[in-house]
Amino acid sequence: MVTREEIVAEIQRVPEKYLGELYRIIKSYEENGSDTQHDESVMARLREIKISATPDLSVNAKLYDLDKKDAR
Repeated sequence: MVTREEIVAEIQRVPEKYLGELYRIIKSYEENGSDTQHDESVMARLREIKISATPDLSVNAKLYDLDKKDAR
């Protein structure tokens, strides 16, 4: 487990120009709460993704022109 002192030591090593970004990350974490809530919200967002493609795309992807890139 990481201690508060270890976190503070790492923060003290961060260059001044990145402190604003680091502060926003910390505040964002405070607003989102624990990791469990964050993981649930990520999974909820992933469930909302809809893919618009022909039903056989996953099986026959090589038959389609996928920007001339191999679908590997």
